[in-house]
Amino acid sequence: MWDKIKWFWRYYRNYKYILAVLLLLTPVQAALHVAIPRLIEFTIDYAKTGELPSYTILAWIENLGQILGMSTVSIFTVLIIIIGLDVSLIYAFIQGHRAWMNIRLEWLFRQTAFNNITDKGPDFFNRFRVGDLVTRMTDDVAEKLSWFACSGIFRFYEALLFIVFTITMMLTIDPFLTLLTAGPLPILILIFFKSSSMLDKRYDHLQTRISKFNAVMEACFSGIRVVKAYVQEKAQRRKFDDAVRDRRNAEISAIKATTIVDSLYIYIWQFGIVMVLLAGGYMVIGADLSMGKLVAFVFYVIYLIFPMFDIGQFLVKSRQSAVSINRLLELEKHQPMVIDSGKRSSNGNKQRHLNFSNVSFRFSNGGRKIIDNLSIEIKPGQTVALVGKVGAGKSWIAGMIPRYIDPTEGSITLDGHDIREYKLKELRNLMGYVPQEPVLFSDTIKNNIMFGRTGISNNDIEWAVEVSQLKKEIDAFPDGIDTQIGTRGMSISGGQKQRLALARALVGKPQILILDDCTSALDSDTENALWEQLGEVMPDMTIILITHRPDVLETADNIIVLENGRRIESGNHHELMQNNGHYARLYKRYQLEQQVHSVA
Repeated sequence: MWDKIKWFWRYYRNYKYILAVLLLLTPVQAALHVAIPRLIEFTIDYAKTGELPSYTILAWIENLGQILGMSTVSIFTVLIIIIGLDVSLIYAFIQGHRAWMNIRLEWLFRQTAFNNITDKGPDFFNRFRVGDLVTRMTDDVAEKLSWFACSGIFRFYEALLFIVFTITMMLTIDPFLTLLTAGPLPILILIFFKSSSMLDKRYDHLQTRISKFNAVMEACFSGIRVVKAYVQEKAQRRKFDDAVRDRRNAEISAIKATTIVDSLYIYIWQFGIVMVLLAGGYMVIGADLSMGKLVAFVFYVIYLIFPMFDIGQFLVKSRQSAVSINRLLELEKHQPMVIDSGKRSSNGNKQRHLNFSNVSFRFSNGGRKIIDNLSIEIKPGQTVALVGKVGAGKSWIAGMIPRYIDPTEGSITLDGHDIREYKLKELRNLMGYVPQEPVLFSDTIKNNIMFGRTGISNNDIEWAVEVSQLKKEIDAFPDGIDTQIGTRGMSISGGQKQRLALARALVGKPQILILDDCTSALDSDTENALWEQLGEVMPDMTIILITHRPDVLETADNIIVLENGRRIESGNHHELMQNNGHYARLYKRYQLEQQVHSVA
């Protein structure tokens, strides 16, 4: 419970004005509201008997009526109208602030969750599916948390104040009737404690089903080409139907539980109201209670209906919200693999000399070392190729240089300083990175190249497009560089995707370029032209590449051969071929694959 309060306070502490309005004006509004039935009581009894109870304030009101030349009944009527208007205005003011805070908190919850997610590493996205993350940031935030976070909490606060003020007034009228009214309270408290665990389980099951439902949709839409290629539309429909059925059943189960608990709160309380009306009517008939007091008491009993409903809602929604908060906390508690704590600037005339010293990497949950005691040196201006079988650790090594992951042992230095000492943004600004699978967004070609970066001129974009061998294709598009491409670049070919991703990396004119097998979809002529032009326009650029193209490997200054995360050979192409070792066998296999591909 305490962790939930601390979680809410993180967001509320910057809105102390809103807190002050809700905390201070709510009791004022409740007190004024509760005063109205007593005024009605005094008005009815005075009209019937011509006498008022011996309260000082009532004597003042009676004297005020005489001064103004108004009857006591008239002055009471005016007071009821004035207080009623004040209550309405204050309540509207409070409601406006609640509504604003609901929307604001929803935005803050979602934005904070998104910011946290973007800081996470590969281990996080291996654990949480995209559909699950979308559910947590939409359904959990909007449907389960946004209303409860402000309106739910402060309606509960308002309900408690109403109950306290109302029962206090009821006690001054008749303690026996008050006892009858409060009779159901222990039963309601027992219902809450008995139903809490059941509600938690059903809400948690519901959110899990919603996450699975969204994950099924995301997977199908993202892989629609593969689905169609293997004629799996019917299988996907069955999978979707199963997910919908599971979600529907979970929704019905949760709604049943909620309805039962809500109904018990309402109906048990109404049973107390019936008892009050029967006993109160009998007392009026026996002259043990005045008509005004009975009318006021009935008002107060009715006043208690909605606060009790709000309390029931709060108790139900609090369990639902607790589940959603736990789901968001689960995302927050997953530690990022990289922490930006560096202070060193990367500006200045540096050599950009990279050095891996006894570097190892494994996930925090144990298992084998993906990178095992690796030491390599990458000199400025070199082209270094990483080769090896699938799973050798090539992409993990490439990802360590821009700090997508950090080594768990050893260190990587840039110009003699550990790369963790550099400011992360400045470090990555030195580098261009093209992943194995090019990631494009549903936007224009130009915006995909710029990718939100400032200071990039049209000349820079044209230069990057030309170097990446994409100019002819762009000129042939109907809107040129402003052509919209579909989600994940579905409207362009694989080779065009790779060259567009390369243009994105080049447009920032990086000093270190990392290419993770990103030219596999290019024909040999296009790739040769790319390397030739790249060497001409940026001869001092350091290039780290992962490739299986024999002609590219032949031109590399240094080739690091990897197996199970370890370096087993290194040298240039001719040296390694003379050794007739692991590289020579890989190279011959690459040649054979290329020949088969060219014949096909």
